[in-house]
Amino acid sequence: MLMNTSTVNARRLQIGPHEITLQWTSAVFEPNLTTRVLAGLLPHPPPARVLDLGCGVGPIAILAALHGAQDVVGVDIMPEACELARQNAALNGVADRVRFVQGKLFEPLDGERFDLIIDDVSGMAEEVSRISPWYPETIPTGGRDGTGPTIAMLEQAHNHLSEHGTMLFPVLSLADREKILEKARALFDGRLELVATKWIPFCDEFKARTEDMERMKDEGLISYVTKRSRHLWSLEIYRVSA
Repeated sequence: MLMNTSTVNARRLQIGPHEITLQWTSAVFEPNLTTRVLAGLLPHPPPARVLDLGCGVGPIAILAALHGAQDVVGVDIMPEACELARQNAALNGVADRVRFVQGKLFEPLDGERFDLIIDDVSGMAEEVSRISPWYPETIPTGGRDGTGPTIAMLEQAHNHLSEHGTMLFPVLSLADREKILEKARALFDGRLELVATKWIPFCDEFKARTEDMERMKDEGLISYVTKRSRHLWSLEIYRVSA
């Protein structure tokens, strides 16, 4: 049973080579561009053990199982997201290969190690999160500069990667991108690789708050580029090895 009375939305989505059925509510993240880019980077076939960190309603975990992974774990801080993810796994016929647990980052995993970690924890500056039309108010933000959860994840990841494991994680320029990358370089010296980049135009809500966005850029909280009359922020996906 869901944790509140939010309206449940459901539809079939084409993500990568698979069409999957997903349910979500306004209290959790919908599958978005980051979901689709990460899905496109899933290896075929996937390794033995896969972790979907910040799993939301489970699309990446479900796709990993559909690709052939036999042991998939999803973790999310939101109880409602985990419950919806369990229902979605059942809807897509992979409940026997995927389990979802509620908790903060790696805390519920008790030393478990994985061959592939796919991370999608919060990575936006708090003020931007609250302006954004796609960031639910019920979900904790990434802190003032958006780096808190991502840096915490990077600091803990080595304890949960198998000997030859790899990890994919996003970096948004709607956070202090350089602060995150500096930490990643320090922790994974020579093993950090940029594997995908997308440039995204400002949504209407960002356009309406251009002065605030400029102020946050000047403060170093976010970064973006301006091309003619368009403002563009970036989504980057990085890969690191154990």
